[in-house]
Amino acid sequence: MSDILPLVLTISVASLTVVLVVLAIKLIMILGQVQQSLKKFNLAVDKANQVIDITQAKIEGILNPFHSLSAFITNFTAGLKITEGFMSWLNRNQNKEVEVLEREPIKQKKK
Repeated sequence: MSDILPLVLTISVASLTVVLVVLAIKLIMILGQVQQSLKKFNLAVDKANQVIDITQAKIEGILNPFHSLSAFITNFTAGLKITEGFMSWLNRNQNKEVEVLEREPIKQKKK
């Protein structure tokens, strides 16, 4: 009976070793497939990023004229305000001259 125990232990350790080696090989194969899947996923993400960058560049190209038009209108409006202020300043001086000219004949008539 004592001869059977070492034999059973040896067989069980050997079978467990074989099972663990097979599991390790399977695990290595699965990890290799996961690595390949991650490479493919990274390629897909890179392509998506390229498409997004191209789309963004095209959208910016389409919108740039509108931004330029907006800036033109803003600057044109500011220029009109400056011109309006300058014209009102000129008209103010002319109005004073007209008042002065109108007053002078009245002063001359009174003399």
